[in-house]
Amino acid sequence: MGRREKPIEATEPALSRLAAWLREQREREQLTYRQLAARTNYHATTLQRAASGRSVPSWKVVEAVTRECGGDLKTARRKWVQANYWAHVPRPSGTRRLRAPRRVDPEQVDSFADLRRAMHEMRRKADWPSLKELDRRARARGRRLPSSTLALVLKGEAPLHKPVFLTFMEACEVREVRRTLWAAAWDRTNNARTPVPVNSRTHHAEFVRAMQSSSAGTSTDILFRLWVTLRNSLAAERADDPGHPGAPGREGTDDTPPVPV
Repeated sequence: MGRREKPIEATEPALSRLAAWLREQREREQLTYRQLAARTNYHATTLQRAASGRSVPSWKVVEAVTRECGGDLKTARRKWVQANYWAHVPRPSGTRRLRAPRRVDPEQVDSFADLRRAMHEMRRKADWPSLKELDRRARARGRRLPSSTLALVLKGEAPLHKPVFLTFMEACEVREVRRTLWAAAWDRTNNARTPVPVNSRTHHAEFVRAMQSSSAGTSTDILFRLWVTLRNSLAAERADDPGHPGAPGREGTDDTPPVPV
């Protein structure tokens, strides 16, 4: 059987289990990687990498190994799907994941984190198309879904705008009735995060606090909505006060509070 294999390198439990299972299939048949390569038409290095745990192998490689070693395809598919899922879903620092979270219900969503989790689930059901493939599908419909932008959105490092969300669902071939429910969930979540108008002084205070905490994670979409709300509040106050220098019909300077730096 040759020299002893290196320990599995996976940090994700699901990927580690997949790699271990692939090794078990080959060892049970007492095949070297070269012998298995001759049967599967995949290079021995590719097969070794698939069982190393460094990254999730393609389903075609997993399927080929399973078939040639007489393994159970349903088990192989289940382990591959789990490994693929956790490879794409960001894990909070210091936590250990043992199983996938429960299915996200669009009628119970109350955060953009839930919407992103739903996007990962949609992608899983679509058989994990690559980001480039999703962009290709979007372009075929006359839209765009840049892989660099989508990667940041899925990681929670960029705002999830509605056009991106809708285009993503179409690219994942989510049924229209489900897309309608998810679009409503996005609207509800977005509206829940929009500040309720009080007055310009209140909005200015909120905006200052958000700017001061932006380095700690306040997203750009929240900052933008706060700023727009502040400006709209100021405009409304001017319109209600004919004596204000910025009121309609009078010339005056724009006394919008400056953006704190």
